[in-house]
Amino acid sequence: MKISDSKAFTMIEIVIVIFITGIIGSMAASLLYQGADIYVDETNRQGFVSESRSAFWRLMRETQGQKSSEDFDQSGQQIFNLKNANNISRQFRIISNEFELSLDGSIYSDLSNSVSSNNFYFYNNVFSDVTPSSSALLSLSDAESIHLTKIKFTFQKGSDTFSLSSYVYPINFRFGKKMSYH
Repeated sequence: MKISDSKAFTMIEIVIVIFITGIIGSMAASLLYQGADIYVDETNRQGFVSESRSAFWRLMRETQGQKSSEDFDQSGQQIFNLKNANNISRQFRIISNEFELSLDGSIYSDLSNSVSSNNFYFYNNVFSDVTPSSSALLSLSDAESIHLTKIKFTFQKGSDTFSLSSYVYPINFRFGKKMSYH
């Protein structure tokens, strides 16, 4: 009988190494998949937060430039009318969880499609609430008395909920109402 002195691997050793490499590779692939899935979820969540903040910021910025309180006329919980110092009108509306902006009064563009609740509050100069009911709109006499507004939104997408609120005192309100001698 001839004794082999070769330094090669046997077939069983090669099969065991391939099997162990496959197990380690499948565990690594599973970990990479979980990491990529978490990354995609967090990126989607960040997009949701950015969209919500941007929509809220746009409404706040336009409200700060409001020309006079009379321009809140016909605003309510679903429609928010604004007019800046250059007499440029803006209308924000909420229809079936979509927050939209109209620059010309006819064509609306989406700011967010994940609004779960919203509230527009209006306060007079003694900070009494003059907010209309959910279906009503502000009358001209109520609009003329507005001194301060509060905007409160809750955005929801899947299991994520994001709430934002702010009091807004339009910069032009500090100068008072325009008089006949102006």
